[in-house]
Amino acid sequence: LPPVLALLFLSLILGGIASAKPAALPASTLLQPPVATIISQVTTPTLAYELAGLTGERPVTVAGSLYTITTRNTYHSGPISMATRYAFEQLAAHNLVVTYHNYVWTDRYGYRHDRRNVVAEKPGLVNPDEIYLIAAHVDNLPEDGRAPGADDNGSGSIAVLMAARLLAPRYFAHTIRFVLFTGEEQGLRGSAAYAADCQSRGDDVRGVVNLDMIGYNSDANRAIDIYTQPPVTGSLELTYLFSDVVGAYGLNLAPYYGGPDWPVRASDQWSFLQRGYPAVLVIEDMDDFTPAYHRVTDTLSTLDLDYYADATRAAIATIAHLGCLLPTDGPGRLSGTVYDLNTAHPLSNATVAALWTAAPYTFTTLTGAGGIYSLSLPAGRYTLTARSGSGGYYPATISGVLITTGTTAVIVQDIALAPWPRLYLPCVVRRP
Repeated sequence: LPPVLALLFLSLILGGIASAKPAALPASTLLQPPVATIISQVTTPTLAYELAGLTGERPVTVAGSLYTITTRNTYHSGPISMATRYAFEQLAAHNLVVTYHNYVWTDRYGYRHDRRNVVAEKPGLVNPDEIYLIAAHVDNLPEDGRAPGADDNGSGSIAVLMAARLLAPRYFAHTIRFVLFTGEEQGLRGSAAYAADCQSRGDDVRGVVNLDMIGYNSDANRAIDIYTQPPVTGSLELTYLFSDVVGAYGLNLAPYYGGPDWPVRASDQWSFLQRGYPAVLVIEDMDDFTPAYHRVTDTLSTLDLDYYADATRAAIATIAHLGCLLPTDGPGRLSGTVYDLNTAHPLSNATVAALWTAAPYTFTTLTGAGGIYSLSLPAGRYTLTARSGSGGYYPATISGVLITTGTTAVIVQDIALAPWPRLYLPCVVRRP
């Protein structure tokens, strides 16, 4: 969180209001065994080990050499470059599509700063244009000297890296992006630039889960606060989902909805809310705030690792539900020709629909010249239906078409359409 939070912390009454949630748990947020398996792999020793690397308590490998991350402050170009490269390499190790998002800002003294965010993407197999983000800021304070930043915001950053590691081998209906921002402590610089670029590209961002300080807890309350801006369509639903996930997976947390209070403007979700994208801030209990905030004492030893592990599990389960985890081992490809049963003449502009028997998704395409169609499909069994685009044919259905993955071969399935019978009316000719 930016330095302005310290002043607000002294002047405002902090803490959330218990969420007024729907009485019934939506079917989409009931426990899903595959998601439960995924989050069970989040352990306190793993979190502690990874956080020790990001906070400089142990050296890490960056660009093939050992390096100790003593600070991640955005003003220090060398260290923040190494920190973002470390994050890039960690994400790339999981076969994700990883890029730097470069941006420029000018500080109050007129100095230009060229910085970068780190973005990894897991493309969706059903609706790849619909995008969900799990994000955190990787930069930290204090500005001078050693800056561990374990809670703020090594905790959120490692949770994002953990999400990427555990979700990368899985497949989802929607695209998931794992994003680490810089420049947050200087006024949300990195996220503001990224959100602006998302809007200029026309990205269909359906939801952003921003994790900022999720590791400190000193009492038995185990509250975790969720902030958003309800007027932004879809944002309130994100808070409900996070809260429901905590209950569905039996996590030892007490979610509180803090409404549109000031913290919603104090971290990277605000950059998205300002542009109309649904977004939430997930943060530790503001009534039990870390005393090491923005200090060199913000170290791993100050965190409640059990609390932190449950917060990480809740975040990963939330983004898995948003992305819609699919029951498949990966993508495959189906191709074939739609043709006239009697003449074998290919039929262009015919509709081919593939109904996935394992999930409620139907994939459709049109045949092109020569009656050829092609579909990229999650591995599984399908029921195919083909219909003529111009009429004159009965639809045809083929059940049990198996799409496999792990091979470069394309599954070929041609479909024959039977033409309607030609009916002739009797013709009576009268002689004059």
